[in-house]
Amino acid sequence: MNVFIINPVAGSGKGEQVVQNYLVEHPELKGSFKTYVTEYPGHAKELARQVATLYSESIKLLIVVGGDGTMYEVLNGLKDFSGIPLAFIPVGSGNDFARGCAMPLKPTINLHETLHDVSLHPYWAGKYKTDFKHDRHEKLFASSLGFGFDAEVASLANESRAKKWLNKARLKYLVYIYGLILMTFKFKPKKLKLIYDGKERDLTGIWMLTVSNHPYFGGGMKIAPNATINKQTFYITIVHQISKWKLLCLFLTVFFGKHLQLKEVETFQVTDLELTSDQKLTYHADGFTDSCYRCLVRKDPNARLVKRKL
Repeated sequence: MNVFIINPVAGSGKGEQVVQNYLVEHPELKGSFKTYVTEYPGHAKELARQVATLYSESIKLLIVVGGDGTMYEVLNGLKDFSGIPLAFIPVGSGNDFARGCAMPLKPTINLHETLHDVSLHPYWAGKYKTDFKHDRHEKLFASSLGFGFDAEVASLANESRAKKWLNKARLKYLVYIYGLILMTFKFKPKKLKLIYDGKERDLTGIWMLTVSNHPYFGGGMKIAPNATINKQTFYITIVHQISKWKLLCLFLTVFFGKHLQLKEVETFQVTDLELTSDQKLTYHADGFTDSCYRCLVRKDPNARLVKRKL
């Protein structure tokens, strides 16, 4: 049995239509799928956990149809069911997980390859913890975990009243451009303490720090151009003290990975990372935003089989 979990909001309903059209064109597949549609934020996580609990032994493939946020929810719903194979049909605004896995970004082509051509390969998610009062309070992220400037831009955009209407008009990027310009003049650089791989560093004047599983974040930005999917290390990108105008230049060159040539940009690999701040720090995980004072990041040891290209 195959299972679809579809976010009808992502892509203004494009995903639901793509799946319906495909099943109409392939009547031989009728009866071999169960389809679940999300109704509110966080529902994909609940559905994934419920479906896995009921059908874990019989699911051949769980197909996520939505954006990176939908994938984030499903991944966390399946924390205790790493043996269920996953596929992702990208219909969101960013679709960085699909880019990182070298999946087709066109939903119809992706769905066809998912059901017929592409093999399963392991994928190692990141695991992070910001609540240290509960031992099991860990979450997974598929693509990236970011702190500082970009997280505050994402938080501002997510809270914007205009986001819903711009998304319907397929102009969602405008709210991020607005947030980027506003935050450039509003943002206050951070003071961070890092512990990783036996090293300890105290940093000041930090604009952003990103933990990456693959090259992409922010809808195609190549924040970590040298990153490769692997089971041991993350790629860390830090933007140190930088002028506001040079920061805007960075966000133009990052689409091509040329930002690494800037002297303010540092990148390196780690196996685990502990980050602390004296002030509450905004972060984003695959687009989901929150805040913390401390965060512990490591690789999830459970490899998930994902329909992706090598």
